[in-house]
Parts: sequence; C-alpha cells; structure tokens
Amino acid sequence: MKDGDIQALVFDYGGVLMRTVNPTPRREIEQRLGLPAGSVDERVFGSPLWDEVQLGRVSVAEFWTDVARRMGLAAEGLKEFQQAFWAGDRLDDELLALIRHLHDAGYRTALLSNAPAGLLQHVEQLGIADAFDAIIISGREGLMKPDSAIFDRALARLGVEAEGAVFVDDTWANVAAAGQAGLRAVQFQGLPPLCKSLKGLGLPVPSLDPAPVSGIRALIFDWGGVLESAPAAARVADWERRLALQPGMLTEVLWGAIWRELSVGAITNAEYAQRVGDRLGLPDVDTAERFIDEFYATNRFHPEVADAVRALRQRYGVGLLSNAFPGHDSVVRERYGFDVYAEFDIYINSAYVGLRKPDPAIFHLALEKLGVAPHQVVLVDDRLPNVDSARELGIHVLQFVDPATSLPGLEMLLGHPIGSAG
Repeated sequence: MKDGDIQALVFDYGGVLMRTVNPTPRREIEQRLGLPAGSVDERVFGSPLWDEVQLGRVSVAEFWTDVARRMGLAAEGLKEFQQAFWAGDRLDDELLALIRHLHDAGYRTALLSNAPAGLLQHVEQLGIADAFDAIIISGREGLMKPDSAIFDRALARLGVEAEGAVFVDDTWANVAAAGQAGLRAVQFQGLPPLCKSLKGLGLPVPSLDPAPVSGIRALIFDWGGVLESAPAAARVADWERRLALQPGMLTEVLWGAIWRELSVGAITNAEYAQRVGDRLGLPDVDTAERFIDEFYATNRFHPEVADAVRALRQRYGVGLLSNAFPGHDSVVRERYGFDVYAEFDIYINSAYVGLRKPDPAIFHLALEKLGVAPHQVVLVDDRLPNVDSARELGIHVLQFVDPATSLPGLEMLLGHPIGSAG
C-alpha cells in the first residue's frame, strides 16, 4: 500500500491529457460556414451518433459522414474540416510527466476515455502508452462513463479496489459517478489544482515551482477565481439540493451557454436572470434575481491579492481582464469598495468589448492597451482554457489556485518578492 492506501490513478484523455488549447481553428471553421461562435463543438460532439461511435456501435467513418451531411459539407471538404477541427489540440507534456513520475514511484496508472476504438492506436503512435498499466477505451469496451461498469473494469485491470484509486476527469458527471463508485474522484481543472489535490491525498507530487523569467513589463489578472474566489463547491451542492437539481446542473445553468451570452453583452442582466430562472423552474424574474443575489452573497474578496496588485503596480503595468457581466465594475465597487479603474492601468470587461477569454483576440486587445508583447506579460488566471490559450500566444502564465499557493509562485516567476521595488 502507498501513502493514504492509494495504489493507482486513472486519468481521462480528452480535456485532460489532450486539450484544445488554441480555439482559433474552430472559430475559423464557424466563420467560414456561417455558424454561431462556439457552436461547431456542439455540431460534432452533439451528434446523435457521437455516443454510438464512442460505444463502438458505428464506425468513425460513419460518424464523420453523418457530421458532414448534417453540416452540408461536400465529401471532399470533410478531410479539411477534420484537420482544422483538431488543429488546436495539444498534448499536456507536464501532466504526462507527472503521470510518469507517479508510475515510476510505484503507483499503477490507467487511461480511461470515452472515445472511438481507434484512440488506442493514436495513443501508441504518440508514444505515451508506456505511461499506463491499462488503457480502457469505451469504443473497445462497449461501455462508457459515467456507467459504473466501466470503472469496475478499469479497477479490475489495475488489480485494485475502488478506495485505492484516484480518478481524474474534466467532466463533472464522470467525476460524480466515480465518487459514487467509491473512487477518490478529482475534477481536472489544470495541473496546479490537481497537484494540490493529489498532495492532499498524500501522493508524492513533485514541486511545480516556476523558473524565473526575464523581461516582464506587465501582469494581467483575472477577477473571478483570482481577486474574488469562485463560489465553493459545497455551496453549489447545497443550492442544488435546495432546488432539487441533479449534480452539476446549477454549474451548467449559471456558467454555461447563458453565461457565455451575458459575458459578451449579447443579453442583459435581466435577460440572464430570466433564462436562469426558466432553467431552474423559478416562477418569475424577480425570484431569479433574488436567487442570484443570495447565491453570490458571500465575501469572497482576496485582499492579499489586491495588495499584491498594488505593490506590483509600482514596477509593472497591471491590467484586469475579466469574463464578466455588464455593471461588474459598479458591483465590485459597491460590494468591496474596490475601484477597478483606479487600481489597474487597464480594465477590460468582456461584456463591454464583445470578446471573451479564451478567444485570442481579447488577449491581443489587452496587450495592445498595455503596449507590450506577449513574452513581456504574465497572465494570472484560474481557468485552464484561458491559461492554455494565453500560453499558446507566447504569454507567460500562472494558473491561480489560491493566494497561499499562487502568490509565492508568482514571486518565483518574477524572480523577486512581490513587495520589492528593486
């Protein structure tokens, strides 16, 4: 037995080891085909045959032929579409290194993915199959997450009991199902938060201390999740119980498609509340607005991060770049007495500019306003898609976990104490 009786770790593939870090190719597809921004993923993964191909019931060729038919693509254009669709995907080499480290330390490891059967060959071609003691692909098993049977199959192949395994996946439904099956389930939100979770379970996780970088002229901070912590998972779960919702539903309603429209100014705050209320079964917009106010009615402000911003501004340009709602600046001033215009050199609210992270265009806008090049900037953001997109542009990134973890990491990245004016 290893520390904490953990013997094995099971990792998802898509959205974890392999992620779409550059959204530009898919946005270009949408523009070329006249589709709404962000909709091409739904056209592919929302296909009625997507589950069928992941269960091995139809071939990959049949699946893509159906996608082409539904999108009006000519046969000769399908290959070009597929190449562009996957062009922004990258393997997370740092996560792979962590998996290899744990494997070498004696922990058994598995890859468990909802994917067509051909993923196994792809994993072998990437040269990463040796990092895993077992590779379980739904298209080869005829089972897929969140079915508990596929977790049982993975555990059997690893030769461990559920309580001796950690499961890592980006999809909440799969994480919840794994937890119900007895595994120690962790939702993947990036390598730094994962390492914190694994350390908490007693696993020998190597240090992620960043190496100092030179030539930094500016820092760009996120608001939600950095200067203000996100609502705690326990609070979300409590409200789901109070509203009799399925686990994960409140997260999707508050921060899914409706939020994306609000955060680019496509709908008003009142329209957002109305649509949230409709999804949650609330009787009217007034009730929905009271719910939203009550849900967020906790002091989640991080004064130590605000102090860091003030200290850093003596030496660097500082910007606030937030996927936010209309009036966010006023709410922050009223709730916390924090003036975003006085505290930062630039304030970019996605709802005011019609762009939102991880769209590279909003990062370019911030760079232009600060008058710096990508390699001269550090982005401090908690959201993995934003960190991935910024890194792809050549921006230095620090994924924020919490003040105690991340502010020392920022000092290491900058190569000096935050309060130092030297």
